Amino acid sequence: MSLTGSNLIDVTFAIDAWGQAAGGVWPHLALKLDGATIGQATVNSSTLGRYTISAKVAADSAHKLQIVYDNDGLSGGVDRNLFVRAVSVNGTSIAATDPSVTYDKGAVDGKDVVKGQEALYWGGALNVPLPASLFPAADIADPAAALPAATKSYSVVVNAWGKSAGGVPPHFKLLVDGKAVGDAKVAATSQTAYKFTVDLDPTQAHKVQVQYDNDAVVNGQDRSLFVGSVVVNGHSVASNAAGVTYDRGALDGKDVISGQQGLWWNGTLSVPVTKDMLGGTTTTTPTAPA
Repeated sequence: MSLTGSNLIDVTFAIDAWGQAAGGVWPHLALKLDGATIGQATVNSSTLGRYTISAKVAADSAHKLQIVYDNDGLSGGVDRNLFVRAVSVNGTSIAATDPSVTYDKGAVDGKDVVKGQEALYWGGALNVPLPASLFPAADIADPAAALPAATKSYSVVVNAWGKSAGGVPPHFKLLVDGKAVGDAKVAATSQTAYKFTVDLDPTQAHKVQVQYDNDAVVNGQDRSLFVGSVVVNGHSVASNAAGVTYDRGALDGKDVISGQQGLWWNGTLSVPVTKDMLGGTTTTTPTAPA
């Protein structure tokens, strides 16, 4: 593996693994590429987790990846073991049981090689051949395409109110396309305008998101955030309008329901913003909360 030259690309290797400790010591692995160690990890959990290592790798070339389990042992009758579900290369997953994978048990010398398996009961190495197709050279950037988009400043108003708990009001972050651009504590108990100025590309559609992040129950009081509407460039969108969604919990797209006024859980209210909404200005008056 050459570490010089202009054909290097950034590659992320992610190992999905778990372990069994012995004597208070968890299994340890070294990640090797073409014989050179590019990272190490202690697999310190008995549940499946992801261990990520990044490296610069020669593009348009095949490579040999090895997950080397190097501290197998027994302690007090307990056997230390490493378990590997899969390894991914820039998002492409290869299972430990893939037909191309082998397990070189004991000394990594090619003498005791079996098919790949998840359970590494002995020290050794999982050998994973990686085709050149996983390492395409980066495209040469078009200088014109690299120019930043022309943005304009727009007003965003979140019409909200809240219910405190333990003397602490609800708090939200304002996100645009997933990036935080502002925040506010909502101490008001009746609908109040929380005003922001954000930069948007008027040639693109966007998402303006209200992310409620401190939900809690304190002494029987349930802290909650309420959003009546979001106004972008004078265009008002009710929190329960068509197209608005409420992603409860983490912003991961896994628990998404239709938009609503009451944010009873931490989560993100996403409001679609069309290009037409950024072309002109319309004055609207917030409606009173229900």
